[in-house]
Amino acid sequence: MTDTWPGAPRVTADLRAMRLFTVFSLGLGMLIGGVVQVLLGVGVASGPRTVVLLVGTTAAVLAGLAVIPLLLRGPDEVPPHHPLVLVLLALSGAVWVLAVVPPFAGWGWAFTLATAGGVLSCLVRGRWRATVILGCWAAIGTGGLIGVLAPSRVGPPPDAVADAIVLSTLAVFTLLPLSAVWVQQVVLRLEHARRLASDLAVAQERLRFATDLHDIQGHNLQVIALKSELAERLLPGQPERAGGEIAEIRRIAQVALDDTRAVVNDYRTVTVATEARNAAAVLRSAGIRCIAHIGTPDLPVALGAVFAVAIREAVTNVLRHSRATEATIALVRVAAEYRLTVTNNAAGVPRPDGTGLAGLTQRVAAQRGTVETTREDDTFTLTVRIPVPAADAPAPAAQEPTPTGRRRGTRR
Repeated sequence: MTDTWPGAPRVTADLRAMRLFTVFSLGLGMLIGGVVQVLLGVGVASGPRTVVLLVGTTAAVLAGLAVIPLLLRGPDEVPPHHPLVLVLLALSGAVWVLAVVPPFAGWGWAFTLATAGGVLSCLVRGRWRATVILGCWAAIGTGGLIGVLAPSRVGPPPDAVADAIVLSTLAVFTLLPLSAVWVQQVVLRLEHARRLASDLAVAQERLRFATDLHDIQGHNLQVIALKSELAERLLPGQPERAGGEIAEIRRIAQVALDDTRAVVNDYRTVTVATEARNAAAVLRSAGIRCIAHIGTPDLPVALGAVFAVAIREAVTNVLRHSRATEATIALVRVAAEYRLTVTNNAAGVPRPDGTGLAGLTQRVAAQRGTVETTREDDTFTLTVRIPVPAADAPAPAAQEPTPTGRRRGTRR
C-alpha cells in the first residue's frame, strides 16, 4: 500500500539518507582500518612477508567494501555463511595468522580481522552476536600474546601504552559495524511497524464501513422488498392502500440514502427506542404481531447504538428467514447487565453463510458482551447481554418484565 499521509515523503527521504550515511560510514571505517593496519605494520614486519601482508590487507579491505551492501538488507535476508563474508573472514584471518607467526609483526595487522568480526556480528542474531565479538577479541588477544611472548620477536621492545591504545582501537573497530547496522535495522523495523499499523487501520475502517452498510442497507432493502410485494398485491383491489405503501417505500429509500451518506461521514447515531418502534411497525406491516418493550431509560448512548444494531439485525432475519406470526422485543436491565431478547415463532432454517450475526457478535464483544441464539420447537430466540459500565454498576437492578405475548423456548 502506498503511503498518502503528509509525512510519508519526508520519512522515505530520511530513510534513504540514513542508508547512504550508513554505507559511507562503514566504507570509511573499512578504509581507515586498512590504512592504519598498513601504517602500524609496515614498520615492524620486513622482507617478503611484508609484501604478502600488504596484498592480503588490500584484498581483505576490498572484500569488506563488497560486503557492506549486504549489511543494509532486511533482517535474516543474508546468511552468515555468505561467500563474500567467508572470503573476508578468510583473508583477514590469514593476514593475522601470518603476522603472529614468529617473529611477531605487531598488533596493527589485526584491524581487518576486527572489522570482519564486526561484520559477522551484524549477520547473526541474539546471543551469537556477543559470541562472535568475544570470539574475535579472543582470537586477536591470543594471537598477540603468542607473538609478544615469542623469543624471536623483532622490532622495538613492547610499549605497554601503545599496545593498550591499539587494542582499545581494535575493540572499537569490532563494534563499529554492529552499532551502525543495528541502529538502521531498528529504524527499519519501526517504519515497517508503522506501515503495518497504517494498513491495519485502513482494514479496520473498511470492515467498520462494510458492517455499517450491511446493517443499514440489509434491513432497509428487506423492508422495501416486503412493501413492494404488498403494494403489488394491493394494487388491483385496493389502489389507495397500495399508493400508501409505495409512498412508504419512497420514504424508506430516502432514509436508506441518508443513512448511507451518514455512514460515509461517520456521524450516524441510533436511538434504541426509535429503532424498536420502527422494527415493531415493520413487523406489523408484514402481518406479524409484535410486542416491544424498552425498559432502560439509563442506557448509555454507546450501548444503545449496539442494541439498535442488534434489533435491526434480528428483525431483518425474522423477515428474511421465517414465517413468523408473533414476535417480541424486550430490552431490560437485569442485575449488572443489559439484556435484549428478540423471539419469533415459525423460525426458518438458519443460513450457515450469513454475516449479520457474526458482525453483531464482534460489535457486542467489543463491549464485553455476548450473543446467544436458541431454538426450541419453532421458536427462535436471540439474546444479547452487555455488562453495565462500572460507573453505573451500583444502580438498582430492575426486574425483568414478562411480555404479554406467548413466548416459548426462551430458556437459556
